[in-house]
Amino acid sequence: MLKQKRFWLGLIISLVLLTYIFYQTDPANIFDALRQANYVYLIPALAFYFGGVGVRAVRWHFLLRSIKPIQNGALFRAVVIGYMANDVLPARMGELVRAYILGAQQNVSKAATLVTILVERVFDGLTMLTFLVAATFLLQVGDPEMNTRLRLGGGVFIIAILGLALIAGMPRQIERLADFFLRRLPSASWRERASGLMRSILAGLGVLRNPGDSLTVYALSLVAWLCETAMYAIIAIGFNIALPLPVFLLACGFANLVTIAPSTPGYVGVFDAPLVYTLILFGINRDLATSYTLVLHAALFLPVTLLGFYYLWRAGISLTQMTRTETNA
Repeated sequence: MLKQKRFWLGLIISLVLLTYIFYQTDPANIFDALRQANYVYLIPALAFYFGGVGVRAVRWHFLLRSIKPIQNGALFRAVVIGYMANDVLPARMGELVRAYILGAQQNVSKAATLVTILVERVFDGLTMLTFLVAATFLLQVGDPEMNTRLRLGGGVFIIAILGLALIAGMPRQIERLADFFLRRLPSASWRERASGLMRSILAGLGVLRNPGDSLTVYALSLVAWLCETAMYAIIAIGFNIALPLPVFLLACGFANLVTIAPSTPGYVGVFDAPLVYTLILFGINRDLATSYTLVLHAALFLPVTLLGFYYLWRAGISLTQMTRTETNA
C-alpha cells in the first residue's frame, strides 16, 4: 500500500513539474532548437559522464576496502546496473539492486554494502551543497533567504557526517550500547540478526574513522560531480547556450538535490524543472531551455540504461529476478 501511494505521489509530482516545464512553450520553437543543435558535442559530454561513473566506482572501492577489496571493473558494472534500475524501476530501487548484484557476484554483505551507499549519498549531498554555495558566491546572487537556506542545508549535512563519524569512531561502545537493547528482544533469532546488522553497519562506516579517508571520499565526490557538470556545459555548447561554468554548478546541484522528491522512474520532471528554471533565471529562452533539458536528460538516461541492461544480461540475472528478491527482502 505504501509503495502504491509513493508511486501515485511521484506520478502527480512529475506531471505537475512537466506542466510547469511545457507551460507557455512553443512546440515549433522546441523542435527547431532540437534540429539546429550540434549533437557532435554528445561524444565528449558522454566521455565526461562515464569518466564520472568510473570515479564513482573508485570511490566505492575505497569505501568497501575495509569490508572486502573488489576490482574497480566489477564495481563500475554494479554502479551502471544500479543507475539503470533507478531509471526503469519505481521507488529508487537502484541502490538495493547495486547491493544485490555485488552480494551475488562478490559474496559481500548486502547490509554493509548498503551502508557504504548511504555514506556515498551523504557525500553526494554535501557535494551538491558545495556546488550551490560556490555558485552563489561566484555568481554573486544577492538573495539573503537563499544564502540562509544554503547554510542551513550545509549544516544538516555536516551534522549528519559528524554523527556518522562519531558512530564509526566508537565501534566497541556502540556495540555495547546496542547489545544492552538487543538483549531485551524476545527472540534469539531476532537478536542474532540485529546484532549481525549492527556489525555490518559499523563495518560499512569504517572509512569515516579516518579524517584522511573522509577527505579522500569528498575529493572523489567532487571530481565525479564535476565530470557530470562538464557534461551539462558541453551539451549546452551544442545549443549555443553561452553561460559561465558556475551556472552549470548551480543547475547540477539544484537538479540533483530536487531528485530526492518522489517521481516516476528516471526522475521525470523533478530533474528537468530545476534545470529549465535555472536557465530561464539566467536569461535563456524557455523553448531553448526546454530543448536543451530534453537532450541532456536523454543523454543521462539512454546510454547508461542500455549499458546497464547489457551488464545485467552478461551477469545472467533478470530484472524480474532482482526485483522479486529485493521486494521479498
